Amino acid sequence: MKTVAKVFIIIGMIAGCWTILPLIFGAIALKKLKTATTKSELTATAILTLIFCNVVGGILMLCLKDEDLVPAE
Repeated sequence: MKTVAKVFIIIGMIAGCWTILPLIFGAIALKKLKTATTKSELTATAILTLIFCNVVGGILMLCLKDEDLVPAE
Protein backbone atom coordinates (compact mmCIF):
# COMPACT_ATOMS: atom_id res chain seq x y z
CA MET A 1 0.00 0.00 0.00
CA LYS A 2 3.00 2.27 0.55
CA THR A 3 3.90 2.06 -3.15
CA VAL A 4 0.32 2.86 -4.22
CA ALA A 5 0.34 5.92 -1.93
CA LYS A 6 3.59 7.09 -3.53
CA VAL A 7 2.11 6.68 -7.03
CA PHE A 8 -0.98 8.73 -6.19
CA ILE A 9 1.10 11.44 -4.54
CA ILE A 10 3.26 11.70 -7.67
CA ILE A 11 0.11 11.87 -9.83
CA GLY A 12 -1.19 14.67 -7.61
CA MET A 13 2.11 16.51 -7.92
CA ILE A 14 2.00 16.27 -11.71
CA ALA A 15 -1.66 17.27 -11.95
CA GLY A 16 -1.18 20.25 -9.65
CA CYS A 17 2.20 21.39 -10.92
CA TRP A 18 0.77 24.75 -12.00
CA THR A 19 0.51 25.60 -8.31
CA ILE A 20 3.38 25.31 -5.89
CA LEU A 21 1.69 23.65 -2.89
CA PRO A 22 1.23 20.13 -4.35
CA LEU A 23 4.90 20.06 -5.31
CA ILE A 24 6.03 21.11 -1.84
CA PHE A 25 3.73 18.85 0.16
CA GLY A 26 4.19 15.97 -2.26
CA ALA A 27 7.96 16.11 -1.88
CA ILE A 28 7.65 16.27 1.90
CA ALA A 29 5.23 13.32 1.90
CA LEU A 30 7.48 11.19 -0.29
CA LYS A 31 10.45 11.92 1.97
CA LYS A 32 8.43 11.08 5.10
CA LEU A 33 7.21 7.82 3.54
CA LYS A 34 10.81 6.86 2.94
CA THR A 35 12.04 7.61 6.46
CA ALA A 36 9.03 6.98 8.74
CA THR A 37 9.07 3.99 11.03
CA THR A 38 5.72 4.50 12.82
CA LYS A 39 2.27 5.57 11.71
CA SER A 40 2.23 8.50 14.12
CA GLU A 41 5.10 10.13 12.22
CA LEU A 42 2.94 10.28 9.09
CA THR A 43 -0.34 11.63 10.48
CA ALA A 44 0.26 15.37 10.01
CA THR A 45 1.93 14.88 6.64
CA ALA A 46 -0.92 12.62 5.50
CA ILE A 47 -3.52 15.23 6.40
CA LEU A 48 -1.60 17.95 4.54
CA THR A 49 -1.25 15.63 1.55
CA LEU A 50 -4.97 14.92 1.71
CA ILE A 51 -5.78 18.64 1.58
CA PHE A 52 -3.15 20.05 -0.76
CA CYS A 53 -1.84 17.26 -2.98
CA ASN A 54 -4.07 14.25 -3.61
CA VAL A 55 -7.08 12.90 -1.72
CA VAL A 56 -6.40 9.24 -2.52
CA GLY A 57 -2.71 9.50 -1.62
CA GLY A 58 -3.56 11.15 1.71
CA ILE A 59 -6.16 8.51 2.57
CA LEU A 60 -3.73 5.73 1.74
CA MET A 61 -1.09 7.34 3.95
CA LEU A 62 -3.58 7.47 6.82
CA CYS A 63 -4.47 3.80 6.28
CA LEU A 64 -0.87 2.55 6.41
CA LYS A 65 0.05 0.21 9.23
CA ASP A 66 3.30 0.15 11.17
CA GLU A 67 4.19 -3.15 9.49
CA ASP A 68 4.10 -1.41 6.09
CA LEU A 69 6.68 1.13 7.22
CA VAL A 70 9.30 -1.15 8.70
CA PRO A 71 12.11 -1.63 6.21
CA ALA A 72 12.54 -5.20 4.98
CA GLU A 73 15.70 -6.75 6.35
